[in-house]
Amino acid sequence: MKQELNAYSPEVILFDNEVIREVEPTFTGKRSDYSKLFDEIDQSHLSSDVGALILLGDGIFNAGADPAFISETVNYPIYAIGFGDTTIHTDAAIRKVTHNSRVFLDSPFAAEIDLSFTKAAGQLVNLTVEESGKTYYSRAIRLESDHYFITENISLKPTKAGIVNYSVKLETVTGEQNLANNSFDFSVNVVSEKQHILILTHGPHPDVGALLKSLENEAKYEIELIHNPKSELDFSHSDLVVVHQLPDQTLESVSLLQKLLASGRPVLFILGQETAIASFNELQTGLEFLQGNSFEQATPLLREDFSLFHFDVSEMQILESFPPLQVPFGDANLHTGMEVLANQTIQTIETNRPLMAFGRVNGKKRGFIAGEGLWRWRIHNYLKNGSHQNFDSWIQKTIHYLVLKNNEDNFNLFYETEYAEDVPVILQAELFNESFELDNSPDISIQLTAKNGQQYEAVFDKAGEKYQLNMGRFPVGEYEFSARTVLGEKTYEESGTFTVSRIQIELVDTEANFQTLAQIARKSGGNFYLAEQVDQFIEQLNEQSNLKSNQLEQQIYRELLSVRWIFFVLLFLLALEWFLRKFWGIY
Repeated sequence: MKQELNAYSPEVILFDNEVIREVEPTFTGKRSDYSKLFDEIDQSHLSSDVGALILLGDGIFNAGADPAFISETVNYPIYAIGFGDTTIHTDAAIRKVTHNSRVFLDSPFAAEIDLSFTKAAGQLVNLTVEESGKTYYSRAIRLESDHYFITENISLKPTKAGIVNYSVKLETVTGEQNLANNSFDFSVNVVSEKQHILILTHGPHPDVGALLKSLENEAKYEIELIHNPKSELDFSHSDLVVVHQLPDQTLESVSLLQKLLASGRPVLFILGQETAIASFNELQTGLEFLQGNSFEQATPLLREDFSLFHFDVSEMQILESFPPLQVPFGDANLHTGMEVLANQTIQTIETNRPLMAFGRVNGKKRGFIAGEGLWRWRIHNYLKNGSHQNFDSWIQKTIHYLVLKNNEDNFNLFYETEYAEDVPVILQAELFNESFELDNSPDISIQLTAKNGQQYEAVFDKAGEKYQLNMGRFPVGEYEFSARTVLGEKTYEESGTFTVSRIQIELVDTEANFQTLAQIARKSGGNFYLAEQVDQFIEQLNEQSNLKSNQLEQQIYRELLSVRWIFFVLLFLLALEWFLRKFWGIY
């Protein structure tokens, strides 16, 4: 085809999960992402420079956006040529396994297994789930039709901590040819204990409901809610205490909070109109209000220099458009160990009054949200974006920072517990000194060990005030790592585990999807052809009037004096004129 269309200067591009130019195809890609192809064309060519796109493929896509939708936005016709087998074969396939990536020791967790069967009606198939060669689940499934789909809901109970690998296996049906999609491996990170969060509140309030909703899917937390708590409460088993609109007007609430602050537990204070501001000031929590008990409305003004925990500034800035909170009126004093996440904006006037702040008071972690009305933020987030993601992410990061134990958060590593085999393993790190200031003066070394014993060593790159390390792609398997750094006289170490999982989605759908190719062609103004119609396609393409060669004209300006021969010709003519005038006496 390239030779036949040589007059149009065709450019060959290969794509799977990546876009590659002018190399021999290997057909070993892990995903089929048509959207990356269109992105590459848009970035490297002007629309007017593309006469047509000839798309050769089987129409199966399993990554990126729907190509039929993207094709509506292009300014050139797409001519799709279908390759592959459209015959429906007998097949039993594990299409997807849905599960939590983080579960708890000795606690059951749910997994959903999507199964599909074609041309195997009446057969009996066994489904099993194994871990380390031991069967944990087994069931026989009777196939009721030739196109049968079923979701199997199972419950698994891990008995050891760390990365646990499960294997889902589906028995082969009679006449099946593609056996690659009869097994599916997945991993979970099993942790040994949950962190206890105690919420103390003046009484039922929608802000508390919004907080609980944001944390309900965080399985690592065990949450206990107490309304109107009594002073004899024990805080020794709590990793974090959230105090909502306390102290109130009762002496018992003041006594309770004095006991809480003396316990040294991390505390998040959320203030509201039921908070007795004078009593709150007497507790010396780290935040003091200088006026009385009156309240006013304020919206957040985010501080981009906030560094105690990570968040996407562009995503968090949506908070600035949320409804105002009811905050205590007047100025406030904040402890020097606190860092402001957001100041107050009052009727479009930006102030230096803290609205949200986090840090340490006398070495103990504290957090303050000086306003009531968080439930409106969560609803507004959904109305604006169709999800609660921004609000929930902010709450989760806030809680995660506060529940980290002492000495665990001076040196933090950020990584995924599971990486796909076709993406690089990227780790980030941050190091804080004793004043809880970011410090990346020392080097951070890391050692990774694969399950087969192979070791990898590296040193983190310094990125701004923090660290980052791109270790590239790793073979499928389990990995343990240990990172180490020395700051002053203190040595900090962090360790963990992650898995690199095999990409299996290319093995699920093997039947060519010419319908998708036809949609791509039709929506872009092109046509669809079968592989045996290539000669007909080339003939019709050559008859297209909109395909023509582009001519490029470039104007170059140069100073005449920079061209030597012209300079000497002009000099000669000037000299000749002077001589003739002298010779003829013409002045």
